[in-house]
Amino acid sequence: MNAYPYWKRNLTVVWISQFLAMIGFGCCMPFIPLLLRENLHVDNEKLRGLYVSLYYLAGMSSLCVANIIWGILADRFGRKLMLLRASYAAALFYPLLSLAPNFGVLVLIRFICSFFSGTVCPAQTLLVSTTPPEKHGFVLGAVSTSIWSGNMLGYLAGGLIVHYAGFKTAFFTCGAIYLLSGALVHIFVKENFDYSPEKKKKVRFSFKYLSTPAVFWLLVMFLLMGIARRIEQPFIAMQVELVHGTDGAAFYTGIISAAAAVGGVLSGVAIGWICDRINPQKLIGPILVSTAAFTLGQAFSVNVEMLTVSRFLTYFAAGGLQPVLQVILAKTTSPELRGTFFGWSGGINTAGGIVCSFISGGLVLLSGVRSIFVTGALLTLLIFLPYFLFTRKESRQRKAV
Repeated sequence: MNAYPYWKRNLTVVWISQFLAMIGFGCCMPFIPLLLRENLHVDNEKLRGLYVSLYYLAGMSSLCVANIIWGILADRFGRKLMLLRASYAAALFYPLLSLAPNFGVLVLIRFICSFFSGTVCPAQTLLVSTTPPEKHGFVLGAVSTSIWSGNMLGYLAGGLIVHYAGFKTAFFTCGAIYLLSGALVHIFVKENFDYSPEKKKKVRFSFKYLSTPAVFWLLVMFLLMGIARRIEQPFIAMQVELVHGTDGAAFYTGIISAAAAVGGVLSGVAIGWICDRINPQKLIGPILVSTAAFTLGQAFSVNVEMLTVSRFLTYFAAGGLQPVLQVILAKTTSPELRGTFFGWSGGINTAGGIVCSFISGGLVLLSGVRSIFVTGALLTLLIFLPYFLFTRKESRQRKAV
């Protein structure tokens, strides 16, 4: 009897769902710095950089706690339910951002939205839980391509919508697309989840699971990855303004973000395929070195063309890092607690976003936007330390066995 009868169907539907969700997300999130200038009249570059950091801090703080809570609940009440909650909440709250009358209300809406939305982690958990173990690398790489390709189209669409129709139209389009994304999962995804009391007894979580060496060092890598990969994301629009000027900044932000998404799509396809065939740990070192080098290329870009190429190469290199770490985590942890561990990895990765919100605001105030990208490159190289300790520990355990 096939233990995973719906995995191909689920992968197809969730792929489409996340593709749509990321289109919606891409329609509004990259343009927050521009919304602050145009709608809320924050014109000073350094002050606007600080406001962007505070905005993302609110979102990251909320999502950090939420990922852990929803991950635990996913193991008790079902992974599909958590994905539906995230999709419908995003459909409700994202349009409200464009109606915020001041920065305080904008931050409050973002905090609430982040707590109840966030579709990527529950989508990954649902797919891994309904897919044969030998296909985990393939499905995680596949959903990674949906995220990047959805972002690519969303950034392009968002840039055009903001340019020609304004921020409100872009944000309400985002909400409508998330609603469609959730409806697809609601109707077509199947999950044979065991709701019995015996099953719930098996999924009781203990913090001792996090202290095992393999899991601990993986979570440290998720934390550093969250800092390194998120620190420059809110500032791409400001970097575009720096190298090109304010005229057409929304349009070029969309183009450059789309180029990054193309890199992520190609990376997800390649890495997902490779992860099911070789030890994924062998990929981490080359990914980290090349990501750091290309991030420096963004830092020292002198025109839009150089920034576009550097961002494409950065995301081509870095796009496979999270799927690789998740495949290793799935192989290391219990299937009954997969939602919990994926929730913790997502929460800790988001905690990296909280840390970098504090770092980035100060860096922009003191040194300008370029310093953000230099710091991102240096932080990427720091992931080598826990990676080295993790692989050394595993090597010793294999020798002992």
